[in-house]
Order: sequence, then structure tokens, then C-alpha cells
Amino acid sequence: MTVLDERVGPFPLGRINDRDTLGDPTHEGVGHAVTHAEHVDDFDMRHLRYFLTVVRAGTVSGAAQELRISQPSLSQQIKRLEQRIGAPLFIRSSRGVELTTGGRAFLREIQSIPGQLRSAIAAAAPSPLVWPVGVCGGVPAEVLAEVQNGLTGRPGDRAEGRAEPALRMRSVNAADQSELLQHGELAFGIVRLPGAVPGLVRAVVWDEPLGVVMDAGHPLARRPGPTWSDLSTQRLLWYDEGCAPGYADTVPAQLAALGWNAALHPIDQDQQALFVHALQTAGDVVALRPRLAVQGDPQLVWRPLPTRAAPRERLAVTALADGRSARHLRTAAGRRGWPLLT
Repeated sequence: MTVLDERVGPFPLGRINDRDTLGDPTHEGVGHAVTHAEHVDDFDMRHLRYFLTVVRAGTVSGAAQELRISQPSLSQQIKRLEQRIGAPLFIRSSRGVELTTGGRAFLREIQSIPGQLRSAIAAAAPSPLVWPVGVCGGVPAEVLAEVQNGLTGRPGDRAEGRAEPALRMRSVNAADQSELLQHGELAFGIVRLPGAVPGLVRAVVWDEPLGVVMDAGHPLARRPGPTWSDLSTQRLLWYDEGCAPGYADTVPAQLAALGWNAALHPIDQDQQALFVHALQTAGDVVALRPRLAVQGDPQLVWRPLPTRAAPRERLAVTALADGRSARHLRTAAGRRGWPLLT
């Protein structure tokens, strides 16, 4: 269940100064909020979720599949929302949907509501027992263990009888994580740097130089290290932009400056089996990984790049800058020595 499925009490979503209202329930700000709330009594929070999902998916059918409801049912719910607002929100075509002028205005005003509601619930509720975490493709197990230990290992919790939070990790493209953080679907994300997004706090948990990874039977595996001339004949098994925004462009540009204009061979980096299979079945394909990421895998061989200034892989844990998750992340970063980025 997401925050958009949850119903809350009569408190408004607007920002109200706690110092002015907690001791005085008749405060003018609360009165205005209650009056405004009367005009939206017949709105259902799930309609906002449906609207936002259609915007994200770009098609009603894609949104229906994501929401696990039928397409006709979703279309009917969107129509009801448009009737309640009194204006069309989408222009429908054979290619999908796009927002009308009114739809764009509606999106601009309501897209922060899920995050605000999540923050309001989090501020009033006890600490959650489960933190959902989005993980971009190709993250080493060592990084997941470090994040697990850093975010859940709070000294004193067991001694004081408090339950330690658990992490629920799932694969999520880095390009989608910011939106899911904003909507409250994720508490944290794990992404590659660079890729700065406003409104997020980032803690670097992994910073290692990249080297060449190849199948153990590859001709270059018999050498102590490839030259730029050797690498010029190889394609690079690489991420697409959606999987690693910023990083997917930055590293090839760095390689080109060093002398390797690599032809890119994109593949789903979330599945290790496909990654290894591609290296085994194509004789002119290599990859880039930190040494620790493939250490101990007998099918793969790691060799250093022919430079002392090799590109680096930097992974960071992210959270919304003004929420409870960010406070928790800052505490963990200080305890584990993770550098914080703003």
C-alpha cells in the first residue's frame, strides 16, 4: 500500500506552524485549512495516484498494468476526476496520452501532495519498521551490505528495547528513483554519481577505480593489462541512460579523453547472469567494474586500465533532504564516515 492509498484524519496538507497551532486548535490557519478541506471532501486520494501514474506511464494501458487494475476501470476513474475538476486533463491519441494545459497546471499543484502526506504521517507516527530502498543496476553485494549495516545498525536500540528498522530493497532504475522518493514510494535510493537532483541529500558509500572486466577465456585475459590499442578493438558492455543517468555519459567521455572511443553495447545491468553471458558469448566485448565488484568470480578476469587516472565508480545513498529519512541518513553517514553531498 502506498501513501496515496491511505486515508488520514481531518488535518490539512498545507504547511502550518506547529508553535502557533499545537496549543490553539482554533488558530486562524487551521480554520482556513478546514474551510478549504470542505471543498475537496469528495476527492479520493487514489484518484491522485491514478492521475500521477498515467502521467508517469504515458499511456492508460501502461498505468493500468502498473496499478494492477483493468484499463476500462482506470479510464473511468480518470473521467470521474476530470468531471469533478470540470476540465479535461489528458489529450488521448493512438500513441498514448499527453497533458492538457489544465492537466499541466493540476500536476504542478498536486505532485507534492504524496510526499507532504508521507512527511505528515511520518512526523506523527513512530519510526517505521521497514524502509523501502530502490537499488540501481549492477550494485555490488558489498555495497548492499554496507548500506544495510549503516542504515539499520543504530547503537543502543536493542539495549533500550526499540525494534531496529529493516530495509526492503528492490531494483529501481536511477532515473525513476527521484520521483518515487518524492511520492513516498521509497525512503532511500542507491544511485551512481554523478547525477545531482535538487532536493536530495546524498551520502557516498562506494568510491573505487574502474578496471576492465572480461571472460576468463578472452584473449586479453592472458595479459597483465590491456593497452589503449588493445581496447580500441573491443566494444564496451555498458549502461543505458535510464539505468545510470549522468554516469552513463560521463565515463565514456572520460575514456575518450584517455584514448578509447568505445563502441557501447548496452545490456540490462540488473541481471548478473545476462552480464556474464554477454561477456562469454561475444569475443570483442569487455566491461568496466571496480575490482572488488567481480573479485572471487572464477568466470571473470579483472585488469587495470592503462592509466593512473582511471574513471571511478561512486555509489551513493539518497533521501529527500527535508524528511525523516534524510535525518536518519545523516546520522548513519556520520557514524560510518560516509561523505555527504548537497
